[in-house]
Amino acid sequence: MCVSTSPRLFSPLLVQLDFGRYLPDRGPKGWQLWAGTVTIMAFGYYRIGQHNQRLVQQKMQERKVRYALAPLLQAEADREYMERELVALRREAEIMKDVVDENGNKWVPGSSQFYSGQWMPRKIGYFMRH
Repeated sequence: MCVSTSPRLFSPLLVQLDFGRYLPDRGPKGWQLWAGTVTIMAFGYYRIGQHNQRLVQQKMQERKVRYALAPLLQAEADREYMERELVALRREAEIMKDVVDENGNKWVPGSSQFYSGQWMPRKIGYFMRH
C-alpha cells in the first residue's frame, strides 16, 4: 500500500472544486445590519420599560406599607413623648416647688414661661441635659 504524494494526482480534483463561489464576498447587507440593530435596540428598550414598571410597582408597594405604618409609628412617638414629658414635669415640680412669683402664686409645673397662648411641644431632651 503505497501512497503517492505526487501533485499530479490531486491537481484535477482541486481545479474542479471552486470554494470561493460558495462563500460570500462580503458580510451581511446594509439593510440586514440595520434591521438587526433596530431589533436588538427595540428588545433592549422593551426590557428597560418592563424593569421600570416593576420598579414603579415595588416603590408603590413600599409607599403603601409606609402609609399603613405611619399612624402606628406616630402613636409610638407620641407615647414616648408623653413619657418624657411626664418625667420632665415631675422633675420640674421637684425643682420649682419653693418658687413663688411676684404676685405670691406658686409655680405651676408645665406652664409656659412665654405667655404666648399657643401650645408648643418642648424640645426633645430639654430637661435631660444633665
